Amino acid sequence: MSQRLLKYFLKLGATGFGGPLTLIQQMRIDLVQSEKLIEADQFDQAFTLIKAMPGPIAFQMAVHCGHKLNGLKGAFVSGLGLIFPAFVMMLVFGVYYTKISDITVIKNFFLGMQYAVVAIILFGLKVFFVNYKKSILFWVICMSSAVLFIYKIIPESLLIVGFGFMVVCLDFAIRTNKKIFYTTVAPLFFLIDFEKIKTVFKTCFMAGALVFGTGLAIFPFLQSQFVDQSALLSLAVFNDGVTLGQLTPGPVTISATFLGYQIAYFPGALAATIGLLLPPFFHMTTWFPRAMKWMSIQTWISKFTLGSTAAVVGCIFITVYKMNEAEFSNVFFWLIFCLSSLVLCFKTQFSIFKLLVIAGFLNITLVSLSKHTINL
Repeated sequence: MSQRLLKYFLKLGATGFGGPLTLIQQMRIDLVQSEKLIEADQFDQAFTLIKAMPGPIAFQMAVHCGHKLNGLKGAFVSGLGLIFPAFVMMLVFGVYYTKISDITVIKNFFLGMQYAVVAIILFGLKVFFVNYKKSILFWVICMSSAVLFIYKIIPESLLIVGFGFMVVCLDFAIRTNKKIFYTTVAPLFFLIDFEKIKTVFKTCFMAGALVFGTGLAIFPFLQSQFVDQSALLSLAVFNDGVTLGQLTPGPVTISATFLGYQIAYFPGALAATIGLLLPPFFHMTTWFPRAMKWMSIQTWISKFTLGSTAAVVGCIFITVYKMNEAEFSNVFFWLIFCLSSLVLCFKTQFSIFKLLVIAGFLNITLVSLSKHTINL
């Protein structure tokens, strides 16, 4: 069974373009519907709870399925298989990045892909708020978290957890007629982060342990730590890492491998990858299988998810804004962004890989035509 799981997840990790939800949907088709190795209600229950946990959801789902089918060994080979192809690709990108990033044509190609990534990220946010779009509280928390995040009032990892527990306390106060002020404000005292994150491993470990949502949710945290606070990376390099992560198959969190490599070469890439994936692997192989049934019947889980998801959406909006603020005056940015958005809206099955490549070549063409026009 271990060899079968390794072979399956290696193939999925090498061909699974389209983001974490696409990967999970493919797991459901293969493991539940086709092979009937896992019951549908068990798969769906696990997915629902994993969405409310920190860490990359596609990786955690793979580890959970492997653990359910073949214990700890199955969990290890499943997680390894899913992440390994993209890990190798990001190492290759990291090795050759400095050699090609100064070439004008390559720069324009990366910029074009970056413009398309904005549309991909924003379009991907719909999976966060599809269940809460009619909730006023959700949108209030979105705006509040965005303000708190952009002014660095509260660290984003604790911001997400804090708003999650705040909604739980608010719901408890309403149902039990307790004093709302104390039950909602008290958890905010735990939002102060006194520890400085100085290493790649610690930063990625905290991202894997504390950041809730899909793989997109780690980017606000990583940008804050690597770019804004420690200045270990420039914003341009960080943006390229996010873009390349979208270009690879498998979980988009593999961008951490590239970022780690740019900071400390292969040891940094390894530390970033292990640090990010270690907490979710631990969760999926220890307490999660035992706690899944208990958690599924707790009413407060849905309230926590509302608060934390709203905070994730707010932080991602601000991160996308900060990543591309310098490009807002560029007409090519808006053209490629709008075209990419239209493709994502009306061609939902269109390959993300193809979209990024087309955007890159389109930007090269537009820049060349503009220079030619100026020369004439």
